[in-house]
Amino acid sequence: MMFSADRVFIVEHAGERDELLVLLANSLRQDGLVKDSFLAGVLTREAEYPTGIDMETHSIAIPHTEYEHVNQTGFAIAINRAGVEFHRTDEPDARVKPAIVVLMAIDPGCEKVAIIQSLFGLLGSLEQVNKISQYTPEQIAKTFTDSVSTR
Repeated sequence: MMFSADRVFIVEHAGERDELLVLLANSLRQDGLVKDSFLAGVLTREAEYPTGIDMETHSIAIPHTEYEHVNQTGFAIAINRAGVEFHRTDEPDARVKPAIVVLMAIDPGCEKVAIIQSLFGLLGSLEQVNKISQYTPEQIAKTFTDSVSTR
């Protein structure tokens, strides 16, 4: 299952970005979707190519790594109420506090561009992000399942 309520986390207490990524990556590993090397791949990539995206009215983050660390496509989601910071993709010295963080594990059979376009379509408006942020983990998983295309 690409999206699961078991991999949706409501983050209420401040922490570091890497702690949040460990939480998300471990949930994917526990479900067998990623290899043991996945977390190191995500942390290395995030340090080199940050994934915080400033969308003017709000921000999101879409961390990921290369497909060789992935067994099967899946996602882990954090509703970031704690304000954990990510460096920006377009301006790495600047930081944003993404409202929603979507950790992607994409296998080679999926179209990464289609997935990212779907995520931008779903998370592109502040109104939609605020709405999703109030959902239960089950509602969040269903919303993403209904909205994200892998082809």
